[in-house]
Amino acid sequence: MKFETVIFDLFGTLVNHFMSSVGQMHKEMAAVLAVPYEQFNPHWNRSTEMRVVGTFATVEASIEHVLSEMNVDAQAEQIEKAVVIRMGYIKRALRPKVHAINTLNQLKRHRYKTGLLSNCSVEIPLLWPETDFAGAIDAATFSCLARLKKPDERIYQLACERLGTKPQSCLYIADGEEHELAAAARTGLQPVLIRSSSEESLSKLHTEAREWRGLAISSLTEVLALAGIGTSRI
Repeated sequence: MKFETVIFDLFGTLVNHFMSSVGQMHKEMAAVLAVPYEQFNPHWNRSTEMRVVGTFATVEASIEHVLSEMNVDAQAEQIEKAVVIRMGYIKRALRPKVHAINTLNQLKRHRYKTGLLSNCSVEIPLLWPETDFAGAIDAATFSCLARLKKPDERIYQLACERLGTKPQSCLYIADGEEHELAAAARTGLQPVLIRSSSEESLSKLHTEAREWRGLAISSLTEVLALAGIGTSRI
């Protein structure tokens, strides 16, 4: 089948997961907010779904919500320092994986449309223009702005619409978090698992990856072959 578009997941696909640094980030945020990390961390984690579906328009608002849940007041200066810490960590987490930018550029050179579909909070779209990906991705769809998240099939449809393409002409490359691959298939896209040997990829969020029996790759460079660049098209 001839594909015209390749849509990528973000964390675990184009960039590495950054779960290993989350604990330290939360400790630093709690410190500047003058609240116990042991209380701040679970409150912050419980608000994840709200952040991902765009409940908070700003990073400040998400922090203020957590402090409110903790019945704590903080000065504006403290909140701003916490924002700076969080944005710094996430900016570093947005460094491309090896071969990511070259793969995207090769696809564009061969006239493929490239898209992004990410479950994320508002920090990602705020930082996106500063990343190396901004010029290599034709259209990025962020759950926090769309107010939808994977595996809701509507967000896949939205990503295709923004690229001006039909789902049947799209490859979807992802690490299999929260059953995103099966949802992509239901929407009509061709899902492809990018495998990872990291312990994070074996977490309960990645049960789909452990059980996946469809197309799978181990490196982003393999996307080019799936797209028919340098070989016959699948």
